Amino acid sequence: PMDGENAPMVCKMYADMADIERQIKRLTHLEEALLILSRIDAGTLTFERKPTDVFTILSMAADNLYELSIQKSVRIDVPEMDETDIFADLDWTMEALMNLMKNCIEAAEADTTVHCSYEKNPLYVQIRIWDEGEGFSREDLPRLFERFYRGKKAKYTGIGIGLSLSKAIIEMQNGIIRAFNLPNGGACFEIRF
Repeated sequence: PMDGENAPMVCKMYADMADIERQIKRLTHLEEALLILSRIDAGTLTFERKPTDVFTILSMAADNLYELSIQKSVRIDVPEMDETDIFADLDWTMEALMNLMKNCIEAAEADTTVHCSYEKNPLYVQIRIWDEGEGFSREDLPRLFERFYRGKKAKYTGIGIGLSLSKAIIEMQNGIIRAFNLPNGGACFEIRF
């Protein structure tokens, strides 16, 4: 049993341990991302490309971000639309889309939604991920996908690797990605395979 005199010290100790654990997770994630980027640069990252359902990829990405979305009180809307396949590696494409969703979640205000959509036309499959926030600053747009670039509005401790990694993964699978602001507000990522 803890007496009243030691309670503040014990609470601080647990808070410090939780902070250390968060920092270790952050460093581990950074190490993994840097290793992936170095494999991309060396041309040794391989993809198992096969027809993959877009709804499945988006749903799995959203599921992996469930805890963060609950913590931030942000919903992720992945509507089930017509079956749409892309020729891609499921795991790596999910990683790229998770980074985009995570960026939107972290920029969003509480009680808003990160939206996803996809459509197919005769030329390409388009995937969009957007939030209901303020959007990107004009100065940031040309540099968003640069390694280690952090936007002017960056609220969190990210180090600027996620968007660069997403771009590399998408482009290595014959895709293109762009970022822009929606006319009524919100940041949008658009991918075309």
